Amino acid sequence: MAEAVTDTPRPSKRRRQEVIDVAARIFHEKGYEATSIQEIAEEVGILKGSLYYYIDTKEDLLFSVIKEAYDAALSVIEQLEQRDGDALELIEALLHGHAAVFAANFVQSSVFFREFRALSEERQKTIRAAGDVYIRFLVSQIRRGQRSGEIKSEVNPRLSAIGIIGMMNSMAFWYRPDGRASAAQIGREFSRLVIGGLRT
Repeated sequence: MAEAVTDTPRPSKRRRQEVIDVAARIFHEKGYEATSIQEIAEEVGILKGSLYYYIDTKEDLLFSVIKEAYDAALSVIEQLEQRDGDALELIEALLHGHAAVFAANFVQSSVFFREFRALSEERQKTIRAAGDVYIRFLVSQIRRGQRSGEIKSEVNPRLSAIGIIGMMNSMAFWYRPDGRASAAQIGREFSRLVIGGLRT
């Protein structure tokens, strides 16, 4: 907890990011429902009422935390869409990239998958768009690989894409930054499984 509760002005964006970071950590440690606005304010070092300068509701904080994970995941797809390579190369790059981004944003990503249902339906729809982008990318690459002959023709593109995404997202429930497997190792193992199953 902060040593003193103060309201010393700071640049708004900087302080708001600090509030989001603290909220992410406490949501991760205690869960969204068990966390109070008072706890977040005390950890940041401001009065509870001052916290509402940056947010309207506690859900605003959850949405901001989840959106950080969402944006990081989308950045992987955005980079790959600008990259040359055959279908299997891009799928492999996605697996490596997702593992790396998840590890780099471990707290936010864990909150994403554990607390997503606490968001309003409207905000859930906004965030679900990220999953749709992943599915579209993978389906398009699998179909491209089938046309070129590098991916098995009997593979169902959509079901395979859903399975691949499910495997990647499972990191939220077992990955630990201090665990035995690094993000790079996880990316390699996921790639072996996926590429081995798709390749002709």
